[in-house]
Amino acid sequence: MIPRLHKRGQSFKGACSYILHDAQKTSRDRVLWNETRNLISQADDAWFEMFATARDQAMLKIQSGQSARGRKNTKPVLHYTLSWAIGEKPTPEHMRETALSSLNMLGLGEHQAVMAAHSDKEHLHVHIVVNTIHPSSGLTAPLKYTKERLSRWAEAYEREHGVHCVQRIANNEKRKEVAAARHADPTLSFTPVKHQQTARAEWFDKKVLLHRMKELRAEIRPLMPQPHPEVRRTLTTQHRGEREALYQSTAAAVDQACSSVFARYRPQWRELYRAHKAETRHLLRVATHPFERAVFVYSQRERLGNGKPLTFRQMFHLIRNPNRLLQRVDAIQNKERRSLARAEKTDKKQISERLWLQYKTRIETVRERQKEERFALVREREAQLRTVVTLELAKESLLAERQPANDSLPVQQSAEVQPASAAEFNMAVNTRSPTQMARVEQIKQQMEEWRRRNPGRDFGREM
Repeated sequence: MIPRLHKRGQSFKGACSYILHDAQKTSRDRVLWNETRNLISQADDAWFEMFATARDQAMLKIQSGQSARGRKNTKPVLHYTLSWAIGEKPTPEHMRETALSSLNMLGLGEHQAVMAAHSDKEHLHVHIVVNTIHPSSGLTAPLKYTKERLSRWAEAYEREHGVHCVQRIANNEKRKEVAAARHADPTLSFTPVKHQQTARAEWFDKKVLLHRMKELRAEIRPLMPQPHPEVRRTLTTQHRGEREALYQSTAAAVDQACSSVFARYRPQWRELYRAHKAETRHLLRVATHPFERAVFVYSQRERLGNGKPLTFRQMFHLIRNPNRLLQRVDAIQNKERRSLARAEKTDKKQISERLWLQYKTRIETVRERQKEERFALVREREAQLRTVVTLELAKESLLAERQPANDSLPVQQSAEVQPASAAEFNMAVNTRSPTQMARVEQIKQQMEEWRRRNPGRDFGREM
């Protein structure tokens, strides 16, 4: 269990939108479940109710008999996450109980909160957004030493469930020692635990160790029991067939839907073609006299004018020239056929897009399930591999590899000779290669020469 406290904020809408949807999207594929506490609204609308509570803080204080004086809470949004280890599969009920336990531990059990579980990473985790202003009294919750309290709560949770983070236990023990020492001697200055950022050199050293852990796991993995090739081949064939069947069924559904649309529009096409042929036949055989053409043009004046009635001048030209009238009627008929075809195509497209969107959602769910089934074949092996290849093993491997190289280096007489214990300690924790150490010494010499040439210009940023 790893609790992580995020930076306090002032936007309930932004925080709730982030935990209730995918990152930078409106979909909810990564959200396993969501729940609200001490709220009337649903999860999507909870942000406004929490915002209203923060906005009316002073009024809530007066209604509850509290003094409205005091500094206003400008950052009422508390956001933190609870993450389980890779490979752990807690049930939704267990995740809810754990999240509620953390809220009660922080004294936020009566505060408004929105919880959402995510599955977009290798480890399952729960996001919790809390309004630090009490919905009844309007008082701000006392959240001093929140990170330390979460750390102690996580340690108790791990002890209960048989999983222990050694570094967390050591940090909390050191905090107890510091507190006991200051209680005995109040003049001692407070020295927080984990108050400094990781130094750049330590960060590079840890990066080298993690890289060595990956190398060791890559070397050991082929030596461990592997899933039977036939089982993996059968599972791959089964998964491929399931995806192909889903695609074929969707394609068949799309074809069937398009066929139904075509059948629905077929009578309209029949009537339209019959009307167009009858109209053309009438112009060629019956409306040979100007009077007959005049009757036809006058009765169809809005249709021939594309929705706008023809003027007498335009009607006169069409009545006088039968070829021009035939061309105009042919153009109008083509436009009507294109309009009907466009309507049919739009209906087909809408149905097809809806079916393919459903297919996309289903195929993503199938792929995630198949991925989990494939990983289940090697999950036990990977878990055992993580217990075998640890950070200590990687450090021992690096020391064993670089010990001969460090012994072969020429011993340089320094101005101050380090004690034997200090030299051994520095050699033990040094994870840099001889080439890297030589490069470091070269950079130091170059900087000393630069300082001699540029006195008074070294502000500590040149390295």
